[in-house]
Amino acid sequence: MDLQITLAILGAAGVVSAALSALKGLLDQVPEVIRSWRRVVDEARRPRADDGGDSAR
Repeated sequence: MDLQITLAILGAAGVVSAALSALKGLLDQVPEVIRSWRRVVDEARRPRADDGGDSAR
């Protein structure tokens, strides 16, 4: 019985560790995604030289 409890605790700790590692990896990517999104929005708002500055067609 004690062995089962120990294995359950170790298993749960392993799952939590893997989940935290995956979450950290995801959160590390968020700033770059935000920067990329801002570049896309800035580029979309910038008037084009070839359309005479009128983006409404």
